[in-house]
Amino acid sequence: MSPATLGVAVGGPYEGLAERGRAAESRGFDAVWVSETDHDSLVAATVLIQATQHIDVGTNVTLAFPRSPTVTAMAAWDLDELSGERFVVGLGSQVRPIVRDRYSADFDAPAARMSEYVQAMRTVWNMERGQRAPFRGEIYRVVRPGLNGLGHAEHRPLPRVFVAAVGPLMTRAAATHADGMLGHPFTSLRYLRDHVRPRIDEALSAAGRSRESFTLAQGVIACIADDRDVARREAKAQVGFYGTTPSYAPVLAANGEAHLTEDFARVFADSGGDPDALADAVDDDVLDRYAVAGTADEVRDRLADVSGLVDHLIVGGAWYRVPPERLHDNTDALLETFGR
Repeated sequence: MSPATLGVAVGGPYEGLAERGRAAESRGFDAVWVSETDHDSLVAATVLIQATQHIDVGTNVTLAFPRSPTVTAMAAWDLDELSGERFVVGLGSQVRPIVRDRYSADFDAPAARMSEYVQAMRTVWNMERGQRAPFRGEIYRVVRPGLNGLGHAEHRPLPRVFVAAVGPLMTRAAATHADGMLGHPFTSLRYLRDHVRPRIDEALSAAGRSRESFTLAQGVIACIADDRDVARREAKAQVGFYGTTPSYAPVLAANGEAHLTEDFARVFADSGGDPDALADAVDDDVLDRYAVAGTADEVRDRLADVSGLVDHLIVGGAWYRVPPERLHDNTDALLETFGR
């Protein structure tokens, strides 16, 4: 299987966001993706929609649980209309401490919660199309249309919704209820081949869905610099940072490296999250399993291995304590290297 489409992750200050969206479009990328770290993903997506004409614009990710599914559905409906059906709303669960301690939201049963969340969003959209189809779940319920009653857009396609997943339960939720899955950039060829794709196929089969109806959009940590050591140090720090998260431990375990979760967490705690300490804890072999970094030619050649396993490839750089100028330089290098 070869990827039909190619996307790039962009971010940083708003003053340069529109320019990078236009650059991605002019260089032949099929999609541009924004995250939700320092900025609201839906606001960033709005900027890119207005700056572009035909490229898809997606969020990777919009945090689901801090928002009502109705609020997210309304925003996605509007952005899809504004873009001429170019918008993809990518939902992410985040991790328990952040959802609870930063957003004051619930995180219990995240996979079940996400399954209901997508169904509730589709209920809102179907009401906009004039269908009286209430949803009553264990967690979410949507039983009433907007103040003006049922809508009249009966022929309008539903917006696309993707779900970010790493483990088996969230992967099943994505393959059962969403149009696609956003694979976390902290991954490996073995994890994709032996775990992610079989889980997707199994869940699609159980739901009576075809493989062609579902998109595996996979992110990759990709760092480019003329000085390959600079790119590899940035990628190592990012791998070490992601590796501290228990939710991503299955990725390491799939390569027989489960112990690295505790190793990286210890380095993070002892150093106060120092990126140099994290980079020192990641050897070259580990780096090359979970990221692609080096000169433009090196990165281009190695990403071909990932391409054969996914439907849509999203290239994006390391961001953990990377200086703003390097964030911009790496994005520009990705646009130059992979532009058609």
